[in-house]
Amino acid sequence: MPIGALLFDLDGTLVDSAADIARALSIVSRARGGPLIDAAVVRPLVSLGASVLVRRALGTVAGDDAADLGAFRTALGSLPPDPTIVFDGVEPALAALADAGFAMAIVTNKPEALSRQLLRGLGLDRYFMAIVGGDSAKLPKPDRSPLDLALQQMAMTPDRAIMVGDSEIDAAAARACAIPFILYTLGYGAAGCRDGDITQRFHDFSLLPGVIRQAMLDIGKPTCA
Repeated sequence: MPIGALLFDLDGTLVDSAADIARALSIVSRARGGPLIDAAVVRPLVSLGASVLVRRALGTVAGDDAADLGAFRTALGSLPPDPTIVFDGVEPALAALADAGFAMAIVTNKPEALSRQLLRGLGLDRYFMAIVGGDSAKLPKPDRSPLDLALQQMAMTPDRAIMVGDSEIDAAAARACAIPFILYTLGYGAAGCRDGDITQRFHDFSLLPGVIRQAMLDIGKPTCA
């Protein structure tokens, strides 16, 4: 069967959201007498999911996990969308892929409601048939269940899918689902990815349609129908 579905990670892959996440965490931290939190602290934690991110970033001022996560979600949800966080070339690449006939989905460990709010605010939600967050499936990535849920919502199967992400979490989820993985090398977690898990890699979104075509050749798949 031809490749027809593209599953995209969000933070660190399509958007550079670390500064906004750090700002929201700082709101929570400062309310408890803690320090401001720098984006450099956030970047390596983003792919691990919101619960782990919040607990580790808050450090000594962390409290009850559920309360901390709720406070973080409220703080992040209160921030206006910043169009400058979208990586250069993302929207033209998504438009070209949509025109080529690919069905696309977001599979992120960010909570689904916050993911939808962000994508809607940035005007990118129209490109995606499904948006699956870290709280949408029974387990977050690297478990395969979020990928399976997205494919189910798209009426697609793993043999017709490719995952595009920036971290070893994305690569491991793709491996668990037995689908090819394309690495965005300028994201947050590229250094942790194993070469054996990577079908193709790219650093510029203007190259992505061609990289996807090459990945399909690498795995012996025709273009999407």
